[in-house]
Amino acid sequence: MVKVYGFESCPYCDKAKRYLKSKGIEYEVHDVELNPEDAEACEKLTGDTAVPVITLDDKNYVLGFDKAKIDALLGI
Repeated sequence: MVKVYGFESCPYCDKAKRYLKSKGIEYEVHDVELNPEDAEACEKLTGDTAVPVITLDDKNYVLGFDKAKIDALLGI
């Protein structure tokens, strides 16, 4: 399952979610502002607090909204 770490008012998080939706990719939203466990998991994954973070396997990820990198991560 694809996970998107971000927060509600983040414009790049919104772009990432809309992009995934446009590609027919299902994803889980993990809000780092509302859920401390999600914030901790995101920072552990990336070593950073920046969002959005998109991951498929909780190991490889894309930080920020970069269509080419998202496509490569997801194999689309």
